[in-house]
Formats: sequence, C-alpha cells, structure tokens
Amino acid sequence: MPRPPSRPPLRPHAADWREVLPREAQVRLLLTRAALVLCEVAGILLAQFQVNARLPLDSLLLLLLLHTLLNGVAWARLRAGGAQRFELAIHLGADAALIAALVYLTGGYANPFISLLLVPLILAAVTLPARCAWGMAFWVGGLYTLLMDHYQPLTMQVSAETAVDLHLRGMWLNFLLTAALVAAFAGRLAAALRRRDAQLAEAREARLRDEQLFALGVQAAAAAHDLATPLASLRLTLDDLRRDYAGDDELEAPLTLLSEQSARMQTVLARLGDAARARGTTAGPALPTGAWLARVVEHWGLLRPEARVRMETAADLPARTHDSGLEAVLLTLLNNAADVSPEAIQIRAGLAAGRLVIEVLDSGPGLARESDKSGWGVGLDLARATLARLGGTLELTDRPEGGAVARVSLPLEALG
Repeated sequence: MPRPPSRPPLRPHAADWREVLPREAQVRLLLTRAALVLCEVAGILLAQFQVNARLPLDSLLLLLLLHTLLNGVAWARLRAGGAQRFELAIHLGADAALIAALVYLTGGYANPFISLLLVPLILAAVTLPARCAWGMAFWVGGLYTLLMDHYQPLTMQVSAETAVDLHLRGMWLNFLLTAALVAAFAGRLAAALRRRDAQLAEAREARLRDEQLFALGVQAAAAAHDLATPLASLRLTLDDLRRDYAGDDELEAPLTLLSEQSARMQTVLARLGDAARARGTTAGPALPTGAWLARVVEHWGLLRPEARVRMETAADLPARTHDSGLEAVLLTLLNNAADVSPEAIQIRAGLAAGRLVIEVLDSGPGLARESDKSGWGVGLDLARATLARLGGTLELTDRPEGGAVARVSLPLEALG
C-alpha cells in the first residue's frame, strides 16, 4: 500500500503568530492597556496641577488621543472575533512608542514615569511567543536609550532639592502604579492563558486516546468480520458431530459444551455488529433506569449463566434511552466481577450530587490481585473513554469487607 505523502515540517513557532488568544485573555489585556492610558492621564494631571510644570499640553493631548484610538481599534478587533498574536505584538509595540513620546515631551529619562515602558514588555512576555518578548525587550530598551539623549527638559519653578524630592516621590508613585497593573491584570492574564493551555493539553490527550481507540475498534471490527465465517463453519461441524455421536456418553457432554461456547461467541459477534450498525442512534423508547439495568443484566446473563447478580436501584431514578457504549461499559464491569466472584455480584444505582451513580461490587481478592486479569486493561481504557464522551467518570476502589467496587458516575443530561 503506498504511504501517504508526509507533510512538510512546520517552522518552529510558525503557527504561534496566527493564533488567536482566548477572549478572556484579550479582555484582560485590553483592560490593562486602558488602565495604562489612565496612568498616563494621571501623571500629566499631577505634573500640571501639583508640580506646576510647564507642559506642551496640545502635543500631550494628541498622544493621549492616539493611544485611546489604538485601544479602540483593539476593542473593535475583539468584537470582530479577536486579534491574532502578531497584531497584539504591533499594538504593544505602539503602546511602548506612545509612552516614549509622552516621556520625550516631559523630561526624558529623568521622568520617573519612564518605568511605564515595562508594562508593554510584561504584557508581551505573558501573551506572546518568547521571540516576540525578546523583540519587545530590545524595542523598549532602544526607546529608553534614545530618551537618555533626546528629550525636552521639564521646566519646574522649584528649588533643586525640591526637584529631587519630587523625582523620588514620582518614582515611588510610578512603582505603585506598575505593581498594581501587574498584580491586577498581568497575573490574571497569565492564569487565563495557563488554563487555556491546560485545556488544549487535555484536548490533545483526548484526541490521541480517541485515535488509539479508533485503531483498536477497526482491528476489532476486522477480527469480528474474519471470525464470522469460520465460527459458522465450526457450529455446523459441531452440530453434525453431535448428531453423529448422539447417545455417546463420552463425547456428548464435551460436544454440547463446545456448541454452547460457539453460540456464545456468535452472540458476542452479533452484538458487535448491531452496535456498529446502530452507532450514533438510540434504540427503542426511554426506559426507567432500573428497568434498563435489569434488561442489560438479563442479556449479559445469557453469556454468563453461572453468574448471580443482586440489584438495588433507587425509586427516583430518571428514564434513559439505550446507549450501546454505556451498555458495553457495564458489560465490561460485570465480566470483571464475574471473573473473580461469579456467585456474589451486586449492582447498586442511585442519585448523588445531581448525578446518576451505578456501582458494580464483587467479593473477590481486591484490586491488587484482580488487576492482574486481562479484562482490567484494555477493557477499562475503553470504558473510561466511553464515559468521558458522556461526561462521566469511573472509579475503582477496594471494599472494606473484601472485594472491589467499580463506580460509574454520569450527569443526568447524559441520560436523555
């Protein structure tokens, strides 16, 4: 079979630039940038009315207007679906340039509010790829270096000692504002991005698990198809042998047992075929959960006639429709219990914390020894994957009196 052409390898981080941040992260980023504009306004008002500095108000107001318009563009992009990371990099770079222009008109590097240049850098480090964060660091560092030699001196009618004191107080105030911005916005923004990364990691794990289960399902379907014909031939041969050796006390019992086992295998294959043909659909009307469980146990009992099951179901259980996946989960748990204690199996069903809880209990040696059986490997992986699709969980614990309990928990909306 020819192999499909392989995809060309992606350049490192090539997809990062076109990725759209989660809406929560973009909202927090926009609020941080709006708070940055408010800090700029507060600094200008403080210098104008508290320090009596002579400021080029027309130029400063124009820069504030441009910064506000830039935030307006970011808000419009958010409403349109969100900006990609390369757009956010451009916006943060423009923020740094506007802050540098404001500082240029208000004393250059001697202005204590020059530390606000760190805010776009912090936001870039939190939201953008590492290369962009380094680029922003060089950009901000270059702006700071230019402001050391190119700026308009800030004129204040105060003594030199008072000017130094005002500068120190301005550094203190700028530190508090920067710390408040980082604590209030950048920290939560980083937390939102970490939650998003965790969700993406879970989605990747789920996709990988689904691919593995799909491959396993394909192999099982192929095996069922390949086994159907030889199994039918086997049953015909066994029927002929039973007729030929009818009345033979030595051969009649083994031949009968072989016929029963072949019938059992044929039933399993038929159930696999029915499940494949009915995938994505529900069979039959909704039944009370107790009646549905009783029907599942009755059908399973045909395959394990030696098992004895005792059921306890609450009276207030909601109705549910047939689900072949959930039925397969219960069959796996019942088979595991029957392997260790066929005459002492118990099923309990009830409601707990707004969820349906179904427990399968056995009286075997406990999980430490029961887990050595093959049924506690792939079967449980399939069961967990099926329950995850329904929003449910599977827990395995030891019973204090001996044995194990398998607890299935499902949300009520999964029962419809």
